[in-house]
Amino acid sequence: MPALASHQRPLSLHRVVEPAWSQQFKTSTWPVHGPLPLVVEPQFGEPATTDILIELIESRREWLEEMLHRHGGVLFRGFTIREIEQFQRVSQAVIPTLKPYVEGQSPRTKVADNVYTSTEFPAQYRITLHNELSYAKSPPTRIIFHCHIPPAEGGETPIVDCRRLYASMDDDLRERFERLGVKYVKNMHGQERGLGKSWMEHFETSDRNVVEGYLHQNDIDFEWTADGNLRTWSIRPGVLRHPITGEMHWFNQANLFHISNVDERYRGQLLDRCGEDNLPTHAFYGDGQPITAADLDRVRKLMWDTAVIFPWQQGDVLVLDNFLVAHGRMPFKPPRKILVAMG
Repeated sequence: MPALASHQRPLSLHRVVEPAWSQQFKTSTWPVHGPLPLVVEPQFGEPATTDILIELIESRREWLEEMLHRHGGVLFRGFTIREIEQFQRVSQAVIPTLKPYVEGQSPRTKVADNVYTSTEFPAQYRITLHNELSYAKSPPTRIIFHCHIPPAEGGETPIVDCRRLYASMDDDLRERFERLGVKYVKNMHGQERGLGKSWMEHFETSDRNVVEGYLHQNDIDFEWTADGNLRTWSIRPGVLRHPITGEMHWFNQANLFHISNVDERYRGQLLDRCGEDNLPTHAFYGDGQPITAADLDRVRKLMWDTAVIFPWQQGDVLVLDNFLVAHGRMPFKPPRKILVAMG
């Protein structure tokens, strides 16, 4: 396959050597957004096939990795990806072994082997920005989104560069998360119906032995309750140094787990029903100290103030470095079907 041609030199966070490009594709960035994401699309506006995109990814793997480390995300636009199987093949070109959504908090449907709907959280709510499975011992390094059915209105997937977030964070707040980390607490019911996802849905199994083996292997403390529910808690970092670039970046999900993330209209009802100890999810500093709602409101505000928001188009594939970039979801009017894979 011929090499790619440069339409516009991307804005640079790191100095890297550009490949030699042909005339088949162009790259660009949106000036209003800065370097995130880098957009790759056919040079002359004619849609390109799924096979061409897969060949591009496989033949330019080193370049793609460099662009992910530089920009944080790459948006492939203008490719004819209409079937779930096509997206699965593209995902496997980026990540040969896709991960299951084990430990995942969001309600999702598996539509193919380790390909899921992005979330089935009610359409009227905005989902705060977060790095996927940042509370896991081994979070996915890559997450890939695909616009299968564009939203009728809204429904964007906002993204934010966590290096920029870390650098912009108030010193006192950043220091506490850096020094103490985050303690994540989950309470998962064991019935067919209940508040939030069951432990069977979280771990994609109904075998307690399999669940316990996973929890031991992943340094997660746990206890089973008399009524068959599962309570887990683990301590994870609040910030990380990127394993490849060496840059410090924000990396936690306290703002999503914490009770303050629940709409104020329902927060009191949830606390009355569950009590703080039995909330479906909650977050503390790593030493057990409470994280104040005011602190997390500061985090959320900074995230939204620096977020990049762009409209989906059918066929879009967005590849993110999950360590460097957090994502969320805007409210929408159906229909909307965004698929996700990770690894």
